Amino acid sequence: MMSKIVSQRLIDLARITAIIAGVGILYSPSVGTIALVATYVAFLASGQAVSRFKAVLARPLVYWGVAFLGAVVVGMLYASVSWQDRWTDFYKWRTILWFVVALAIFDEDGWKERLLVLFLIGTAVAVVGSFLSAAGWISFHRGPQELLRNSGTQGMAFACAALVCAWMMLERKPLGPSPLIWPLLGGLYIVNIVFITDGRSGYAVLGLGLFILLCWNAPWKYRVLILAGLFLAGGLAFWLSPRVQGKVMAAVVQWTNESESERLTNFGSRRVFYQNSVEVLEHHWLLGVGTGGFEQAYGDHVSKKYAASDWRALHTTDPHNQYLSVAIQQGIVGVVLFLGWIIAIVRERESRSDYHRLAIAILAGWCVTSLFSSHFRTFAEGHLLATFLGVLLAVKLPSDITPADSEAALKA
Repeated sequence: MMSKIVSQRLIDLARITAIIAGVGILYSPSVGTIALVATYVAFLASGQAVSRFKAVLARPLVYWGVAFLGAVVVGMLYASVSWQDRWTDFYKWRTILWFVVALAIFDEDGWKERLLVLFLIGTAVAVVGSFLSAAGWISFHRGPQELLRNSGTQGMAFACAALVCAWMMLERKPLGPSPLIWPLLGGLYIVNIVFITDGRSGYAVLGLGLFILLCWNAPWKYRVLILAGLFLAGGLAFWLSPRVQGKVMAAVVQWTNESESERLTNFGSRRVFYQNSVEVLEHHWLLGVGTGGFEQAYGDHVSKKYAASDWRALHTTDPHNQYLSVAIQQGIVGVVLFLGWIIAIVRERESRSDYHRLAIAILAGWCVTSLFSSHFRTFAEGHLLATFLGVLLAVKLPSDITPADSEAALKA
């Protein structure tokens, strides 16, 4: 029988590899994947997996997520596409499993703090490298706006890091060599998002997250002032940064001029995807087309609607809207369960209020960016969100489940 010390050390190993995964996915899919697999292996080998899973499954934010996964599985049974397509689509929702595992292993506050600090260190390396690259002092195989996978991922990662810094200041967390490090580091992330990293998703995550953090315990009259202040700051960033102006105005122009455009554009294509996806949904709103069936259903629809030479006839594997994707594939039941999972996270009351505050600040950004992407299940962004939510919302488990505190086990 495995000793308590060995069992706890394997849990600690799972925590270490989970932290590596949380940072590694931003730099390298290979590093992130290896760390994810290592976490699962260590967790299962610890002998505590079943008891820890049972403990977290009793929480609403878990059983709503599991219920949604059940809807995805049921959707596989009636989809009309190949089983490979069905399994491929189901596999993308592994981010929910990662969320549950993180909830099960990060039940100690010390490990939550380690993840947050190491995430800041990992992203600080990237933000400094981005500034040095933009200044021409150093060169990388990617541009300064996309050192972390791409500009969208980098913008969202830097926005999360800025929110962690703001949270550290608001909660007066005694972490780091000096309290001054958090406003300085947070300022670097924000300046980089405004002037170098051009991911629009980063703007949404940063703005919404700051609003929630600042308004969390504020009276309603102050919330109006906070909102006005953030709008003023956003307007100033738009005025000062040609990059922000270019990205925002390009999105507006591409969206509004889609019908006259003779070539495919980023937001013009999204408008077409939305319009046609809604038309597909009108015929499959109850049960959906089944898990993995979106591409076929969408392709059949646009092939009949447009000429083959029209760029609007382009097939896509995703409507670039997480909610539409769920509705078309899993129907109204899937949408209810998916939204129920999000609401359960928002209404969560078992976790510490300070960690819950940061979790909701981050989640809000994903909820908005997922109107234009499928960020709940993309590899980097989906696992990043799942890591934060799982770690921050984890609670202390009963003593009969955790044989010994990790610090005590390591000393034994």
